Amino acid sequence: MNPRLRSKIALTGIFKMNFQTASKYPTPCDRIEVSSDFFRSAEFQTRGYFIFRLYAAIGRHPFYAEFMPDLAKVSGFLTDAQLEANKMAFIQEFMSRSEFQTMYGGLTDPTAYVNALLNTVGLPNHPTKEAWIAALTNQTMTRAQVLRALIESSEVLQKYYNEAFVVMQYFGYLRRDPDALYMQWIDALNKTGDYRMLINGFLNSSEYPKRFGP
Repeated sequence: MNPRLRSKIALTGIFKMNFQTASKYPTPCDRIEVSSDFFRSAEFQTRGYFIFRLYAAIGRHPFYAEFMPDLAKVSGFLTDAQLEANKMAFIQEFMSRSEFQTMYGGLTDPTAYVNALLNTVGLPNHPTKEAWIAALTNQTMTRAQVLRALIESSEVLQKYYNEAFVVMQYFGYLRRDPDALYMQWIDALNKTGDYRMLINGFLNSSEYPKRFGP
């Protein structure tokens, strides 16, 4: 199968099929669990959430128009080895982008690079900070490897989980970037942990039927 077609199928499965078919389930509970289980799936956590966390390293979440083509680069019917190769290639590409280079390209000192990364993601006292600085200094890790280790650390996984959950509801249900209300959704999720309330809000919004029909 053509790789481009494989990516298109994967994206359909991830967003259009999942969020569109959620509206076909007979009860609100069914629809909510379909959406929640998808976000928590290993496939999305290792692909979609991986992309989201990389953007945290430049201090923001991805826009919808960025996320979809970026997700395509790590999507498709891939073996573990193929997925790993695609993720490594994407990290290198991401680091070559002007936004990343503007922030980090001139930081040749290991301490400055690690400090800048940690400050950007809001974890200046990350427990692995000194180990990463030492690894860069001793050349046992590359800058790309440190970046990946950071975004795959439990601290980053936990810190951005709820934010990513909210942003993906906008991407999946409304097919657009978050509006000003998205911070209120994040705050509510942080305080209550009630993901059902959040998903129900999107499913019953006036905008959702306009995207996918009744």
